[in-house]
Amino acid sequence: MMQRLVWLFLMLFPILGAAQQVEFLHPKVIDVGKVPKGEVIKGELKFVNKSGEMVEIENIRPSCGCTAVTPDKMTYASGDTAIIPYTIETKDFNGLIRKSIKITFKNAEPKSQMFFIQAQVIADININPRFINLLKVPLNPDSTITEFFEIENASEQPIEIERMASSKPFLKIIPESVTIPAGKSHLIRLEFTPEETGRFNAYVTIHTNHKTQPELRLPVFINVVESSKTVN
Repeated sequence: MMQRLVWLFLMLFPILGAAQQVEFLHPKVIDVGKVPKGEVIKGELKFVNKSGEMVEIENIRPSCGCTAVTPDKMTYASGDTAIIPYTIETKDFNGLIRKSIKITFKNAEPKSQMFFIQAQVIADININPRFINLLKVPLNPDSTITEFFEIENASEQPIEIERMASSKPFLKIIPESVTIPAGKSHLIRLEFTPEETGRFNAYVTIHTNHKTQPELRLPVFINVVESSKTVN
């Protein structure tokens, strides 16, 4: 029994005795709160080198391309405070986001640390639905298929929808421009004439006078089939 206790102590001693050579000056989860959609989140990761010798960062890896990390240097002398700036693009996100940054050291404990930056991305302009899917539309050049989508202005100021344009000539948008008062929404009509069979991927581009949401896109997926192939 005594031999087993001695063996366990020897196994744990390096772990218990390992000193924290790098001390980070913030929690592992950094919550920046509410952020307007399109705004770039800017922040810094900070640590103090307490190892008594030079510390070198081996690698810094963000979780996705929307996150950029730009350290001034990768080596820090004893006693140095490292400041590592980062930015996160929010233009492609809505709601809660959480992005990670992993820092790996060559010669320090802990060997690596993972940090998470989270935010609630708030959009002033919202489109509902987020895409339009027209399935099994019967071929009929004499008919017009109508769909609607809504543009909501969740801000406290009027928003100008300066121009709306389709990537395909067979999609008509009504109206092509509109002013939406604060806290209101406007219904937009799409018209499509099924003149030939096939699958078509299109999108509606919405140009606005909004500072951080100057352009939005609404995907439109269409599948036109022969009338005999439609499903009742």
